[in-house]
Amino acid sequence: GSIGMRSSLLIFLKLFGKMKDWIACFFRSINANIVTTHSAIGRKFLKLFFLLSFYFSRWFRKLGGIPSFYIINNFDTDLKLKIDRSRSMGSSLYWTGFHEFRELLFLHRFLQPSMVAIDVGANLGEYTLFMAKRLHKGKVISFEPVKETFSLLTENVNLNSFNNVELLPFGLGSKSEEIIIHEIDDSHEGLSTLYPGDRKIARSFSIELRTFDDEFQSLKIASVDFIKLDIEGGELPALQGAKRMIEKFRPLIMIEINDLTYKAAGYSSLDVLNFFKEINYSAFGVSSDAQLEPCVQLPSFGNVIFKP
Repeated sequence: GSIGMRSSLLIFLKLFGKMKDWIACFFRSINANIVTTHSAIGRKFLKLFFLLSFYFSRWFRKLGGIPSFYIINNFDTDLKLKIDRSRSMGSSLYWTGFHEFRELLFLHRFLQPSMVAIDVGANLGEYTLFMAKRLHKGKVISFEPVKETFSLLTENVNLNSFNNVELLPFGLGSKSEEIIIHEIDDSHEGLSTLYPGDRKIARSFSIELRTFDDEFQSLKIASVDFIKLDIEGGELPALQGAKRMIEKFRPLIMIEINDLTYKAAGYSSLDVLNFFKEINYSAFGVSSDAQLEPCVQLPSFGNVIFKP
């Protein structure tokens, strides 16, 4: 009796797991077309599937659970990406194929094959892989100072055999130093920060920071066209350490605005805005159809693109 029930339960769980993987794969395949379609009507229709998959990701994320690593084989249609389905970012990528949708849609239109892009706070590699696929005549340089995350990032780049990506195991700041970073106790896997504030810390460890301006010569690149900057409160110091490069090449810069982490770091979004005003950059938001719209007021949280 009990052995038979246990056996039936295991069979059911196995079948459910396969069915779940198939449904998620279907959603990712459909959703990937939102990025590439040129039809506004078609995009609206496809977004219905995206919305449904988004609710799946929210529901399964609430279930939590032990780490569940899984290799997606159709991220951005044909890329492989190893994720942890039990975490926030991983669950979103597993079910929808995206963690940040509007921004990737914008990048698909903006990036040209020979551009050079910088990914600061690359995490598991969502942006790095997306950009590398489009910059087949250019280059992506990715910075990720957290050892375990860097290993996952490296694995994801190697899974796709990209030879136009350079991975660097240190972070960017306003000076070169060894510093303590804190992993926040949270379901989201992108929250390691130098400035934890009042948030609960899971563990702390040392990482290396350097300045982009100091490292530029060793990177052997002639220009920089785009920078994505998401480092949980370390954004302003990283910008200060890259000021010479920014003034020289005038790249488009996408930065995560986060009043909470900025406050913990001892500055505000106004300080970030003033940094860009001093070098004649303007702030833009990304609309639902991936157009740049002038940013009248910076959000308390969200990505903003600064353009010269």
